[in-house]
Amino acid sequence: MSETPRINQPLWYGLRWVLAPPTALALGLRREGTEHIPAEGPTLVVSNHISHFDPPLLGLALRSRQTYYFAKAELFRVAPIGRFFRATGAFPVRRGEADRGAFRAARDVLARGECLLWFPEGTRHKDGLLRNAFPGAGSLALGEGVQVIPAAIWGSHRGVFRARVAFGPRIAMTDLEGESRSERAAAAAERMMDHIEPLLVGLGGAPRGRT
Repeated sequence: MSETPRINQPLWYGLRWVLAPPTALALGLRREGTEHIPAEGPTLVVSNHISHFDPPLLGLALRSRQTYYFAKAELFRVAPIGRFFRATGAFPVRRGEADRGAFRAARDVLARGECLLWFPEGTRHKDGLLRNAFPGAGSLALGEGVQVIPAAIWGSHRGVFRARVAFGPRIAMTDLEGESRSERAAAAAERMMDHIEPLLVGLGGAPRGRT
């Protein structure tokens, strides 16, 4: 069972003010649409996923908010590394199975009014092509007061240098209808991808269905 993570405040502020600006500059990280990121309140940032570098790069782009994110459970097996990841907002998820503990932790993060980064496709796709979403992210989007912000990242699958990140306006979810919560979650997940796709195309990626 995953424990709800807590960011180490001194460490986070140190990384933000000391390391983040020169790191972003050295990497040539370009970001746009940051005005769409809410300053506070439960926020679910949903993005495509093309590289292991995506979480830290998106974290750099989201430096105005403390952001929590998933990382594969294997990274937490070495205690010092696991403690560092937890202190910077990561929590473990077991790949290849329905990790309900990790999902509960994600809901707890949002319930606290925090910002959570989520990849609706479920896993990374190194070819850069956008896939359909799994409904789990859609279920999180249905939480009370959750603000859903679409994002896209491009270039990280070719290395860490000159990656580009774009954020879009908040995705409206209050109008979703369905006979069950699972249907609403599936519709919410599909709507996320509909908003991620144009952001990705704007960065140079391909739309869904193109090979």
